[in-house]
Amino acid sequence: IPSLISGGGLLPIPAPAPLQNVSGVEQIAAIQSQPPLMGNVDPTKIDEIRRTVYVGNLNSQTTTAEQLLEFFKQVGDVKFVRMAGDETQPTRFAFVEFVEQESVARALTFNGVMFGDRPLKVNHSNNAIVKPPEMTPQAAAKELENVMRRVREAQSTIAAAIEPGKPF
Repeated sequence: IPSLISGGGLLPIPAPAPLQNVSGVEQIAAIQSQPPLMGNVDPTKIDEIRRTVYVGNLNSQTTTAEQLLEFFKQVGDVKFVRMAGDETQPTRFAFVEFVEQESVARALTFNGVMFGDRPLKVNHSNNAIVKPPEMTPQAAAKELENVMRRVREAQSTIAAAIEPGKPF
């Protein structure tokens, strides 16, 4: 499974304009003004979609999901970032899902803010982020067992390198 937070080269994270102090009334108005969802939307995904923004006009060669995560943490807790679009094209897009809907209104204020060498396009998302299936408890236990086995092997290798000849 490819990493959901992956990307190319490093790019300095731009310092955005200071956040305006948005009152609770303004946040509620922004949430209420969300565009209607098109088509047959899975009702279980509506809350998720309402907590997600589309971020476009990203430089394919230099923008990473980690940078977007750090950048959008300024407006609220980020739950998930997913890079999308063709890596071979000059521009890509991404989706950023927040923990709370109120963060979306603040994220929308970054529309037009320079991110590296390009102005961001930030809009309400029409989709939820496609996430990998969650592991069953049995699969998680097996994965943990495999990871711990590799840790023990690494510890043995390190111990042998530090103190050759000493049993471990």
